[in-house]
Amino acid sequence: MPRTVTALVLTFAATAIAVQRPSIAPEWTARIKPFQVMGNIYYVGTQDLSSFLITGPDGDVIIDTGVEENAGTVIDNIRSLGFSVKDVRIILTTQAHYDHVGAHAKLKQESGARVLVAAGDAPVVQGGGEGDYLFGPEYHYPPTKVDGIVKDGDVVLLGPIALTAHLTPGHTKGTTTWTLPVKDSAGRDHQAVFLGSTTVNPGTKLVMNDKYPTIEADYRHAFEVEKSLNCDVFLAAHASVFNAASKAAAAAAGKGDAAFVDPQGCRAAIERSEKAFLSELEKQKTAPAKD
Repeated sequence: MPRTVTALVLTFAATAIAVQRPSIAPEWTARIKPFQVMGNIYYVGTQDLSSFLITGPDGDVIIDTGVEENAGTVIDNIRSLGFSVKDVRIILTTQAHYDHVGAHAKLKQESGARVLVAAGDAPVVQGGGEGDYLFGPEYHYPPTKVDGIVKDGDVVLLGPIALTAHLTPGHTKGTTTWTLPVKDSAGRDHQAVFLGSTTVNPGTKLVMNDKYPTIEADYRHAFEVEKSLNCDVFLAAHASVFNAASKAAAAAAGKGDAAFVDPQGCRAAIERSEKAFLSELEKQKTAPAKD
């Protein structure tokens, strides 16, 4: 067969099997200036997809990396703050969805960091989204080798950095909330909470879910765990959830890191999410969704 015809056939075949990716909200990839949250915690994500850099003398940690397209932004933001991606030793995640772990593979490649994930999400991260209980191939992302499993109550140590894992599944089977002690500029102690998502995505079956039979119980447990935490410095996987832009502006205008101390905002966010979950659950139990 002539080479040109072969190329046409291959092109057609590739087009025929291509999977349409979901559209990405502009604010998910929009670049913003990185900023210090408090102590050794820095925001290095985009306008609405959070990525946090936690620095230390023995190396740094990243929590969440955003969509695949955000890898370059995160690296540039780390560099602009005076740090190096080569110093990142550990990459963590709050949830194994494409908008939060899509850039894990690139960041791991650039840094050589170990990727640690809860058991419920580890196969999904390693499969690039394959096996997710809700999302199909259009939500896949570059697979990332998982180097270690995080269990509930585990403390991830890197020198003086001590991040505690609190498993809060439901949104994904391995959704994880992280807590970290941090000192403010005046030397006062605080607890930062990187809140695992408890949102119910459209299409999620909360009743009679064969792919995730314990989903209702897991969501209920997640809310119990999150409400029990001393959520002092409130952070989350989406910047809009913890009003990052307004807090960063207030900090820059003179309020300093006190702008990020927001236990009331944390409590309100959890309660809003729980109310939405219970409403959706009642709706589905009244009229169960069909397969």
